[in-house]
Amino acid sequence: MPTPAAVPVPLLTCLLGLALLLGLPSSRAQGTQPVAQDRASQVTRCLQLRRDAPPVAVALAESLLREPDLTVEDEVKIFSCLGIAAGLAGDRTRAVDAGAQMERLVHQHPALAVPFRARAYSQAGSVFHGAGQIHRAEAAYLRAQHLAAQLPADEAALFQATTLSNLGLIHADYLDSPEVADGYHRKALGAARSVGLEDPLILYNHALNLVRLGRTEEALAVIDEGEAMASRKQAQAVAERLRAERAGIWVAQGRLAQARPVLEAAIQMQETRADKPGLAGSLAKLSVLQRMSGDTAGALATARRAWTNVDGTPQPQKQREVLRAWIAAHAALGQADDAMAVGARLHALEMQTLKEQRLELLADLQARSESAAAQRELETMRHQAQIRVLNDEKSTQLRRSGIALLVLLVLAGVGFGLLQRRKNRQLHKVSATDPLTGLRNRRAATEAMKAISSQRPAAGTRHVLFLIDIDHFKQVNDSFGHHAGDQVLVALACRLRDLGRVDDVIARWGGEEFLMACADLTEAQACTVAARLHEALCEVHELAPRQRWSLTVSLGFAPFPFFDNTASGWDYALRMADRALYAAKDRRNAWAGLWGRALPADATLQALLEAPEEAVRSGAIGLVASYAVERLPQVPATRAA
Repeated sequence: MPTPAAVPVPLLTCLLGLALLLGLPSSRAQGTQPVAQDRASQVTRCLQLRRDAPPVAVALAESLLREPDLTVEDEVKIFSCLGIAAGLAGDRTRAVDAGAQMERLVHQHPALAVPFRARAYSQAGSVFHGAGQIHRAEAAYLRAQHLAAQLPADEAALFQATTLSNLGLIHADYLDSPEVADGYHRKALGAARSVGLEDPLILYNHALNLVRLGRTEEALAVIDEGEAMASRKQAQAVAERLRAERAGIWVAQGRLAQARPVLEAAIQMQETRADKPGLAGSLAKLSVLQRMSGDTAGALATARRAWTNVDGTPQPQKQREVLRAWIAAHAALGQADDAMAVGARLHALEMQTLKEQRLELLADLQARSESAAAQRELETMRHQAQIRVLNDEKSTQLRRSGIALLVLLVLAGVGFGLLQRRKNRQLHKVSATDPLTGLRNRRAATEAMKAISSQRPAAGTRHVLFLIDIDHFKQVNDSFGHHAGDQVLVALACRLRDLGRVDDVIARWGGEEFLMACADLTEAQACTVAARLHEALCEVHELAPRQRWSLTVSLGFAPFPFFDNTASGWDYALRMADRALYAAKDRRNAWAGLWGRALPADATLQALLEAPEEAVRSGAIGLVASYAVERLPQVPATRAA
């Protein structure tokens, strides 16, 4: 889709930009280098203006980049300001180039502090995300997350909150998965609140997704919280968007008189700040309000004006909102051909999103379906035109019927594609989930373990696989019934889910046995995790009135790769963890682990797997446990096989 001519910047913004440029200190103009504190204040100002006044921030960033002797840190910050502001102003090329410059600088200067590098990659991800470069954004977010893992828990939580919120945006904007996005937004809010982070953008993204899900009361509460936070943080652009979303809910509820002044005020401020995505969303809501008030011509003009702010920009959600308002305005005016033309734009936008996510087959099938439906409707409209020549009154009635059918067909075609994708995701989720506990099933866990195996552990660590088995579980089924046994399994699964990290693999491996895999642990950390799991899972359950049963578990673990200098995979660790689990169950209510120290020169991995006892005695394999143990118990032939 061609990029439209740039929308003229309001006079106030131009004057602000001119005044700011005239007031910038320049070593070339003055013949001296600016004072470091002055430059730092200008960089800080640029970062503050990038969302509230993008054109002003772009001008300021470009002026700062021309200054000599910039520090690497300042240069990265200035490119961050430029990338975010250019993206909001609709200049995708400049935004992507700024993000690439940030990555280049961080890569060329590995001595930069880890927190700064993590922030730089996170900001570069936001720049790419805003410019529609989703794959580059994901890669930058993952680099930031990897660096954040090296930081203390509080600092790591800050990056986790931002990354989770951005992943939620990707699922909502590009994967049409608001239900999945809701989970990411809630985790982001939890991480932010755990460290006292106040970021109104996280609340805005959450509120926007709640509106899409139809949870209006919950959305209004989040909007109120976000607006108060935006006022405290002086994030005026975010505050205006939140007010517009509240007004949009009022429009949907029929409170038109209450919504109109709020929308008009938001539009005026967004024009002043050149917040094009926010302006487009507010104008789309105003178009709906005008149509519902009977001003159909005004609704059409407003929808067209909204489109000029998002045409050719990476704003799929705003584009969809504007196009739907545009279609509705044409339909209200009885303009069937125009409604179908705008519907084709909406359809093309959906198809482009599908293609970008490598769903070419589904896109092709849906495109053929939509093309056939559109062709049939065109034939219907030509037939209506012939009837109108013979009988004006009858043709008018037929045309109205055709308009309604056309709108339904266009919307039904788009809705069918979205429904098919949602059904496919639901089927995939069901096939990968244990129906009783809601955890991954064995097949899904196997795929997740293969993915973890392909990731190289951080220096000094290994990935670790834990097997957890409920002691004397058969007694529960025999004494209290299978419904009580199911109750125990569900309770244990909930405890495991609460104890695990976001990226941990947790699954029901079979029967009363569960699997948990954690990335990047040292041997000492693995022991700590085993002890914490054992302590948290052993608890008393009331399975019948005044009949209580003390649940205990046995736990075994092993790392992968099992030895640092070998390429053994997760399946090898699974068998070693099973040996450790057998050692723990020999005592019951305990945990044990096997940890490869150094592969003996005269031994093979298969030989050690079949008979690890000698390697344990020699110290080649470490045996750790919650109780005093010096050797592995002998395994019966049936279990070893």
